[in-house]
Amino acid sequence: MENRIPIWGKTIPGNRPESKRDVMDWHEEYTQEDLFMKYPGIWDKSTPEIGDLSGNDTMVYRQEIKKGLAKETYEDVPFLIPFLKEGSDRCVIICPGGAYLTKSMDSEGEHIAQFLNEAGISAFVLWYRSYPNRAPLMYLDCQRAIRYVRFHADEFGIDPGKIGIVGFSAGGNLCGVTALVFRNEPVVWEGYTPDEVDAVNGCVNALGMVYPAISMENDKIVAVVGSRGIYEDPEQRQAFSDRYEMRTHVQEGDCPMFLCACWDDDVVDPYLDAELAMIASKKGVKTELHLFPYGGHGFGGCVHEQMPMFRQDWSAVKEWKGLFADWINRTFQ
Repeated sequence: MENRIPIWGKTIPGNRPESKRDVMDWHEEYTQEDLFMKYPGIWDKSTPEIGDLSGNDTMVYRQEIKKGLAKETYEDVPFLIPFLKEGSDRCVIICPGGAYLTKSMDSEGEHIAQFLNEAGISAFVLWYRSYPNRAPLMYLDCQRAIRYVRFHADEFGIDPGKIGIVGFSAGGNLCGVTALVFRNEPVVWEGYTPDEVDAVNGCVNALGMVYPAISMENDKIVAVVGSRGIYEDPEQRQAFSDRYEMRTHVQEGDCPMFLCACWDDDVVDPYLDAELAMIASKKGVKTELHLFPYGGHGFGGCVHEQMPMFRQDWSAVKEWKGLFADWINRTFQ
C-alpha cells in the first residue's frame, strides 16, 4: 500500500505504548480451521456466550499485525490511501469491513476505489484502528478522515461540499455511526489538543452503507468494539449498543443515504437496512435502498476470489456498483 497519508498530527488520541498482549491471546500453532471451527469466538452464533477468543486474537495478530500495518502496541497510525481521478470535484471515503477485527483493504477498499475512478469519482481508502482498540477510537478515526479530506480539499481538487463515505459490514457500521451519531462532535480525549483539522466540519454530504451492521444490540461484536465485560453485563451491553445505535439518531435534514444488502445475508440482518431506510424516509432524508435476492455477505467489489466454503452467486448483486456510482454522481451534480 503505497502513498499512505497519515490523518492525525503529532499526537493521536487514545494511542499509548502498552502491548496489545494485555487483552490478546494469540497462538502461532493454530491452523486456519482452528480459527473458525475450534475457537470461533464472536463467529459462533449457536450460543450467546462469548467463549474462547483466542481464535479471533490469532486472526488479528496474523492479518493485522504480522502481515499488516498494525503494531503490537497501541500505537497504530490511521491513514488514507488516495485514488484521485483527474478532473473530478467529488470523492468517496471508503471504509473496509472485517468485524472490527481485520480490514478487507482489497475487496472492500482498492477494488471499490477502482470502479469509482472509472465512474469519474475520486476515492480514499481508510485504514482505521480496530481490535483491540476500543470505541470510540475507530469512529474518531473516521470522523478525522472526513475532516482531513475537507481541510485539504483544494489540494485534492475536491469540492468540500461533495464528500461522501461508504462502508462495508463493520465498515458500514463505522460510516453510519460516524455520520449519524458522532456527526460534527468535537474531539475530546485526555491529553489530546485539537488542531486546525479538528476545527473543520466532520459531517459528510452522502452516506453509503453496503451489507452494514446497522445495530450492535445483543451482538457479540460489542465484545470487540467495547469489551468482553461490557458484553457480558446486560445493562452495560444495552447502554453501549444504545450509544452507537444509528436508527435512533437519524435527523431531518441529514445527507442522502444509500443502502444495499442481500436477503440471504446470514451475517447481518438485511431487514434492518429496510427499517433504517423507512426511518430516514419518514424524516425526509433522500434514501435509496437495494435488497438483492441473493449474493450473501461480503461481496464487496464482486471481483475477488471466493473461498470454496463460502462461495456465493454474485451475478445479480454485482449491479450494485453501477447503482452506487450513479447515485453519487446524481447526488453531487
